[in-house]
Amino acid sequence: MATIKLKFRPSSVPTTQGTIYYQVIHNRSVKWLTTHCHVYSCEWDSLNASIIIPPDTSRRQELLYMQSCLSWNLRQLKTIVSRLSASSEGFSFDSMTEAFLHIPPYKSVFMFLHEQVLRQERMQRYGTLKTYTNAFLRFKEFRNDIDLTFNLLTPDMIEEYEAWLINRNLKQNTIRFYLRTLNTLFHKAIVEGLMPDDSRLFSRVRLAYVTTTKRAISETAIRAIQGLQLPHGSILSLARDIFMFSFYMRGMPFVDIAFLRKSDLRNGMLVYCRKKTNQQLMVEWESEQQEIVERYARQTESSPYMLPIINKVDGTEYRQYQRMQENVNRALKRIGKMIGLKMPLTTYVARHSWASMARDMNIPIPIISEGMGHQSYKTTQVYLNSIDTSRINQANRDIIRRISKRK
Repeated sequence: MATIKLKFRPSSVPTTQGTIYYQVIHNRSVKWLTTHCHVYSCEWDSLNASIIIPPDTSRRQELLYMQSCLSWNLRQLKTIVSRLSASSEGFSFDSMTEAFLHIPPYKSVFMFLHEQVLRQERMQRYGTLKTYTNAFLRFKEFRNDIDLTFNLLTPDMIEEYEAWLINRNLKQNTIRFYLRTLNTLFHKAIVEGLMPDDSRLFSRVRLAYVTTTKRAISETAIRAIQGLQLPHGSILSLARDIFMFSFYMRGMPFVDIAFLRKSDLRNGMLVYCRKKTNQQLMVEWESEQQEIVERYARQTESSPYMLPIINKVDGTEYRQYQRMQENVNRALKRIGKMIGLKMPLTTYVARHSWASMARDMNIPIPIISEGMGHQSYKTTQVYLNSIDTSRINQANRDIIRRISKRK
């Protein structure tokens, strides 16, 4: 079996950096593999074969990154040697060198997170793209834009990050959102071998969402929204139509509405894939959906999309969707005030409201789950739990009123 050691070759000029390299010995033959890491003699610990990183040096971040790169490449090299030794062809320096040259580069935390954001953009998973982007930018803000290597991540740092989020007066579930998303991203880093799989980074912070009363509104409120007299061609009218379309489509998320194509409607059935999960859903086409689409037929005449959310197919589709979502939600908040809602009205309220009404009509949870495109009943139960809380609070209000009337 070959042995691998990390070595340092000092420069012949005392004030110049030397080179770090890997020494591989197999059957008394020696092979040297040069790295791109260069340090001064005073920065090399020959006893432990590692870089010395003083706490007060201006090169601290650079040296930390180099040490992480060396450790990453050393692990990869050991894996290569072990695999070649066990193969039928056997170990050879040529095959080892070839494999070493193709080791994927080590990534810092920011590099990895940015890569995950770009990957979601390439796959056109716009909901996840927004989630990952927000989580990445928040963590960068916490770090004051100072990148770090994965070996520097500790439970202490994540606990400090949670405290930093709390001190910004964010809502509890917003804090959980940032932490859970970061946890998901770091699990991907574990899969890539960038950090150990026994990491307990998030063991000291709270990841579970807090149950809140939110989002589902009553049948009466939905009818009030439906019956509002709004200026034809206004953003208010479009926002109301998108809200009702979402409700009629079993609580279809805004991103899926935005990217619905006319070609998705065939033989009285709308067939589409959810952007979030790529799950295919089929919804029977009713006259209510058709009426809304027909109202915008002139605006979408030259567009492949059903509704006037994305108006140009020119590579800016995601930005158009984001801009329209902001405008629609802003208009819906105005509509909510018009009908006297005590909570902000958004497109997502339609999704919760459809689940609420389905539950109140005693429709089984498996059918509600299937209708909403959930991949598990557990996700559906999260919706219904928040609805249950709303009903409990309403019951409490009724009890208070009843007692008050007796006084």
